Order: sequence, then C-alpha cells, then structure tokens
Amino acid sequence: MLFNIEEDNARFKIGGKYIQKPASEIGIREKNIENWIADNPQLIFPNEEILTIGQSISGRSMADVLALDTSGNLIIIEIKRDWSNRKTIGQLLEYAAKFKDVSYERLAEEVKKYDKWEEGELYDKFLDFADDKEFPRKDIGKSQRVMIVAPDSDSGLKRIIDWLKDYGVPVEFVPFHIYTDKDNNPKLFMIDGVTSSPETPEVSDKKEEWAGHWIFNTDETHAPGAYKRMFEKNIAAIWDYDDGPKRLEGSEEGDKIMAYVNKQGLRALGTIKDSEVKSGKGIFLDEDGKQQPEEYHLEVEWEIILPEEKAITSRQAKEIGYNLPVRVSFGKMRQGELAKKIEEKMNERSK
Repeated sequence: MLFNIEEDNARFKIGGKYIQKPASEIGIREKNIENWIADNPQLIFPNEEILTIGQSISGRSMADVLALDTSGNLIIIEIKRDWSNRKTIGQLLEYAAKFKDVSYERLAEEVKKYDKWEEGELYDKFLDFADDKEFPRKDIGKSQRVMIVAPDSDSGLKRIIDWLKDYGVPVEFVPFHIYTDKDNNPKLFMIDGVTSSPETPEVSDKKEEWAGHWIFNTDETHAPGAYKRMFEKNIAAIWDYDDGPKRLEGSEEGDKIMAYVNKQGLRALGTIKDSEVKSGKGIFLDEDGKQQPEEYHLEVEWEIILPEEKAITSRQAKEIGYNLPVRVSFGKMRQGELAKKIEEKMNERSK
C-alpha cells in the first residue's frame, strides 16, 4: 500500500492512501497500457533508449509492441493487463518464431502500418538512432529480445522464463501495478525496468565475466557541448531524468568508465573516484547560459581524453567484437575481455 506525503505548516505528515487495483476493475484497457509503453518505452527500458516501430492492429495476430535497440535487436513485447500464465509465453514465442530471420523489407512494412511513425525511411532513422552510419541493413532485426509485461503470473510461467534465460534466451518478465485513490481513480503506475543487458552478445558456452568497466553516454544529442565541461571538471553528469540520481548509481570506487559522445564515439577513459551520486550544477546550460534542472554528478578522474578524430566509433568497436550499448545512460560493459581490448585501443590512441 502507498501513502501520500503532505506538508502541513512546514511539517510532513502521512495523507491519503493509494490502493493497488487490477486494471480491469478500474476500466483501464490493455490497449491503454500498450499505448503507454509504445509512447514511453523508457517505462520498461529505464537505462537505454529504444526505437518503437510498431503496435498491434485489430484483427492481426502479432505482438503488442515492436521496437529496436541500438544493436539492431528486434524487441517483441506482449502485454497482459491482468494475470499472466504459461500460455502467454507460448504466445510470445510464437510471435518471435514468426520474426525469425526477418528481412529488413518485412520490418519496413510493419513500420508503414504504424500510425504513430513519422515520415521517413526506417533504415535512415535507425542509422541515426544507433549512431552507426555503416550498420548493415540486412542485420536489423536478426536477433531478438522478448518481453512479457503483466501485473503478475503463476509460478509455472516464472519457472519457464528462468529456464529459458539459463539457456541464453533473451526473455524478461516485467511486472507492473496500478494504484487508485480512495475514490477508485487511477493515480499511480508502478513498473519494474528490465534487467537484461542491451548488448545481447551471441550465446555461447563461454560466458564472459564483467571486468569492472562502465559505459557512459554524455547526452550530446540533448545537451550539445556539455561533455567538454564534464571532461574539464572530472565528472560524469546527467540531468532532467524522472528517476534522478539512480541513472548513475551502481559503480564502486576504482571501476573504469568510458565516455561515449554521440556522433563521435568513445572519447574518454577514466576511473570512478567516488561512487556516491551528488546533486550538481554547471554542466547542462541552455543557450542563454541558464542552469538546466535536476543535474547529478559522479566524480571521475578522466585519464585519457581522445581528440574527436581518434575516438573509437561504434563501428570500430564492432570490428573488435563489441556491440556498444551507445544509448545507455550509464551501464556495465558486461563483455569483460572485449572491454579490456577497447581500453587497450584507447591507450594506444592516446600516445
């Protein structure tokens, strides 16, 4: 149960309570939830950007939401507004099987049916989204990530998902809950983000271990030039996220961090000096030099700062064998041995 916090004469007190209710009981349709996720994919992908390319159409047998991540993986999302059971996983895997070895032309056709898609060619938009102008057209959608979004499920479904994950199937169960006020008005939508890595390396018998590296996106797309101030002040910084400092949490002192600048590549390598994320200012400014809201800093010692012409692009990282999760705000580079190779390459280019 959730309770409202109210301020009364400079003192805080507990106010009205919010009660968890099934969506069907309060008139929320499955299509409502589907639209929320299609329009706001960060609800289930809190630490990476996703490109929505399709939604279900009445009378057609297809998944509720189709999307792409920056590695070109096709994300297939099935949504249930109430209880989910083992039949759901069968339905989702059937959809996934239909898209096995999907052609680019097939995906482009799906995009044309998506009424929220703005004008433009899928390939051109994906290249800009992935920050990789040489990404092969034929590789878009070749691998998949599958998601079930539902309030809860029976134990059978959870066991099946755990078993599939043990065998390398990129599947996730994402729970959500809806809360109402005392008058039964929907007020809160609570949802857990996915725990899988957007890197989605090829499944093999050899599982790589994390080697202590993080990747950080400086958000050049939405804050041009801010990365320069980050390098000068020895910090990694974010701003204006609903989940605030959580975007930069999880590291430990001594971990390595690589800074990715959109449209350029990996520009800096450093060491995390303090894992505590703190409120800050002076990095994100508007055109008039005015401070942007909700700025948070992670203290870093940038040891290598490469000039733009020596940056390691996402294409060059792929040649090493690593699909960089370039749209991740801050995340682990889980392929440890390959991350070490990229670190070595950055050291070589700094000389």
